[in-house]
Amino acid sequence: MKRIPVLLLILLISFCAGSEVSNNEILISSTSTTSTTTTTVADSTTTSTTTTTVADSTTTSTTSTTSTTSTTSTTTTTVADSTTTSTTSTTSTTTTTVVSVDYPQLIISEIPSSIPEYDREDWNHWIDENGDCQNTRHEVLIEESFETVTYTSDTYCSVSTGKWYGNYTGQYYYNASELDIDHLIPLKNAHQSGGFNWSSAKKEEFANYRLDPDNLIAVNLSANRSKGAKGPDEWKPSNTAYWCEYAYDWIRIKDYWNLTATQAEWDALVSMIETCPADFAYADAEEEPVVELPTPTTTTTTTSTTTTIASSQPDNPGNTKNCGDFSNYSEAKIWFDTYYPYYGDVGDLDRDGDLIPCESLPGAP
Repeated sequence: MKRIPVLLLILLISFCAGSEVSNNEILISSTSTTSTTTTTVADSTTTSTTTTTVADSTTTSTTSTTSTTSTTSTTTTTVADSTTTSTTSTTSTTTTTVVSVDYPQLIISEIPSSIPEYDREDWNHWIDENGDCQNTRHEVLIEESFETVTYTSDTYCSVSTGKWYGNYTGQYYYNASELDIDHLIPLKNAHQSGGFNWSSAKKEEFANYRLDPDNLIAVNLSANRSKGAKGPDEWKPSNTAYWCEYAYDWIRIKDYWNLTATQAEWDALVSMIETCPADFAYADAEEEPVVELPTPTTTTTTTSTTTTIASSQPDNPGNTKNCGDFSNYSEAKIWFDTYYPYYGDVGDLDRDGDLIPCESLPGAP
């Protein structure tokens, strides 16, 4: 028997079994497995294709999985005009202004509690320094009058009339009986500001000092008694136009006598200086000493005038009264006001120098 070629035999068997062979595919192996995996990623889509061929048949299995995963991540990027960043920068500027002043700076010191009690009698005032019978009060009245004064008698010891400008009130006065001679720095204030340490001679000098015309000034007696021993932090002249000069004079006198000031006192002085006109300086407040007017040698009209008003000045009663002699404050005050303008506190009724006599009596303020 002739042998049939192997290839021909395989073909015959396949045909008889009803197997199809397409596309001229020839299976060399009876069992063949082919696995092809194709992965395509486009726009987050994954496609997986698997082809499996087993034995004499071909099975194609296609699995397509589409998975869309969308992840949105927003990142804010500051680019040009897309994002606005606001930065606030704060600049703090401190300006220090140094104001120069042309007046002395007083030493600030509160009133010590340990100083001796003030006694007005320690400050001997209204003395007759030059022996001409005119005491300090009347010397000041003569010096400050805008007109020639008249006297209460032909001894020319006591002034009767003249013309004075009262700085505290801003008014003119013509009768000496309307005026007090005020210590611009009250004696009690001077005592509390360091004067308590002075000798009796220096206290007397201060109480009668006329070389500085502002140390002793003729003022309305009511205004002076309202002031009493108060400093500028407690009392100011009603004439506000005088505040500037008043403060400058206060500082100059205290500086000359090396007296201190309390903080409240100093603050009040500075506030008064703030009212000064722009062209008014510290030096402008100081007056030149007034030359004493000579004692008149003739009487003429003055004699007749003084004869008429001679009775306006009472005789000096001396120290003939004390507070126990009065039934109430009003009586003591009338007596005090009658003699004080001429002779001072001759009855020693005003021990604390505030011009309020016999404060222990009923009705006293």
